[in-house]
Amino acid sequence: MPAWLPRPLLLLVLVAFVAIRMVYERGWRRDEREGRHDRREHLLTVGVALSQAVPALVWISSDVLAAADLPLPASLRWLGALLSVAGIGLFVWIHATLGANFSPRLDMRADHTLVTAGPYHFVRHPMYTTNVLLILGYALLSANAVLLLVPGLMITVLLVVRLPDEEAMMRDRFGEEWRRWAAGTGRLLPRLRPPASSGPHAS
Repeated sequence: MPAWLPRPLLLLVLVAFVAIRMVYERGWRRDEREGRHDRREHLLTVGVALSQAVPALVWISSDVLAAADLPLPASLRWLGALLSVAGIGLFVWIHATLGANFSPRLDMRADHTLVTAGPYHFVRHPMYTTNVLLILGYALLSANAVLLLVPGLMITVLLVVRLPDEEAMMRDRFGEEWRRWAAGTGRLLPRLRPPASSGPHAS
């Protein structure tokens, strides 16, 4: 991999990530939603964003994190580039599938629908899976341990704290419809057997 490539590529991926999120968050802020754990959710959302952006921007703009550089072969750095670009593609697909149902926090609209199409046909929480892929991509592309450990720790906290509440909220709202869908999908990775075909798809 050319020595000049990782920094501008990582910057491009970060800009794409923020741009996509901003487009969909504008619609989210206009909606009236019923939320849970609002203060906690604000801290988690900001924490996850900063844990990914700050170390990456520091690495892109300086050599402050050079002590944490890893001696990775070029093949793994190319893999990091592939995961980063693929992660942005998945990010677009997930947001487009969610549409007005998107929220960066633990809340729901009055007319919220259960989305089971697109990536949600296979995984219940593809947004989190994509974040993990992006974090791994950033770490391999930069060959720097800080870009793995800091966001990796924060996304782990998010999954441990939020996932049980998120699934409980969805189960409370959609009941048996959610249970049928959950029975055929994995939380973060597709099940080995095909997901159940029953249950409505969101329009």
